[in-house]
Amino acid sequence: MPGLEQYAPFRQIAERLASNGVAVLRVDDRGIGGSTGRETLENATTTSLAEDTRAQLAWLRARADIDGARIIVVGHSEGATIASMVGASDPRLFAVVMMAGPGKRGGDIAIEQQEDMLRSDTTMTEAMKASLRQQQKDAVKTVLAGGDLPGQKFPAWGREYFAYDPLPTIRKVKQPLLILQGERDRQIDQSHATLLLDAARSAGNSRVTMKIFPTLNHLFLPSKTGSVSEYSHLETNAVPGDVLDTLVSWIKSLPVA
Repeated sequence: MPGLEQYAPFRQIAERLASNGVAVLRVDDRGIGGSTGRETLENATTTSLAEDTRAQLAWLRARADIDGARIIVVGHSEGATIASMVGASDPRLFAVVMMAGPGKRGGDIAIEQQEDMLRSDTTMTEAMKASLRQQQKDAVKTVLAGGDLPGQKFPAWGREYFAYDPLPTIRKVKQPLLILQGERDRQIDQSHATLLLDAARSAGNSRVTMKIFPTLNHLFLPSKTGSVSEYSHLETNAVPGDVLDTLVSWIKSLPVA
């Protein structure tokens, strides 16, 4: 996206962790750069992409220079969902970090995002807004029923995203869990962080920490409104130090044994 060419949050995270003695594995996404599998992307879903992370964990655990009992998965947005999926299914995983992770079905998020847009739009009448709300609800209902939208074939990823409820998964995460969220996130409202926190704790996980960062958007960058339309002209492309410090401090606080 114009204005975000230098935005490299995963590099920032990796370098900060590495400088604090934490080994980091970074890989290209499936079908990107040096990673194979591009031909599978048409039918890939978040669930199938989580298998890539599991393969990466298996590779790490086979290395003599890595402590296989102390591996942590850090994920942002969809990656946060994948982190929880892996944590829920892999009791050997040491800890999970979710950054801007969804706490609702994608269909509900689509409705939330539209509502956020409509609230700030002063050019439309209430009747126009009501019509758009109904269209969105009908579209979500159609997709969940397995149908396609007019002129648009809905991909497998989108169908799963619309239907997938992250809360049953998060209730299965028993590892230490860190939830990070930007207060001005307009893609995943900060209320989702509380949903994740409450779901994990209600299922008996007492090792859950949540941190909300004022002024930060979905990209964990300082913003005035948090709107996606603001992304191209933000004042900085660098994730603030307090986000990185929070991550490092939390990891260092985890028990050794």
